[in-house]
Amino acid sequence: MGESFTELTALAARLNETRSAKNLMEAFPRTIEFDLKGEEGKFHLKIDAGKMSIVKGASKDADLAVAGDTLEFAKVARGKIDVTHPIAHGHLTVTKGKMSELTLLNRIIVARDKGAAK
Repeated sequence: MGESFTELTALAARLNETRSAKNLMEAFPRTIEFDLKGEEGKFHLKIDAGKMSIVKGASKDADLAVAGDTLEFAKVARGKIDVTHPIAHGHLTVTKGKMSELTLLNRIIVARDKGAAK
């Protein structure tokens, strides 16, 4: 797969071990589908029971759908930029669901730096 899929897969492992991220994920059960240029195909991120997983392929029941450029979203996944920047510049668009919910994902991503769960 492409850069965003790779970054999110590594990120999910870290977030699933971070107390603050797990707390946020408990309150935000969602499925987010990504259709990003530069990826081999669609993939989706599933948050359920305080855990995140990344799955190849489209989702039948996505709450949110995001389209755009994989290089831009990879920066978000790395925590280099806030998701609002590529949205404002037209590099990412929310094609299903509310943009405000994508900003909640950004809060989860940043939570990885708050320390590991014990």
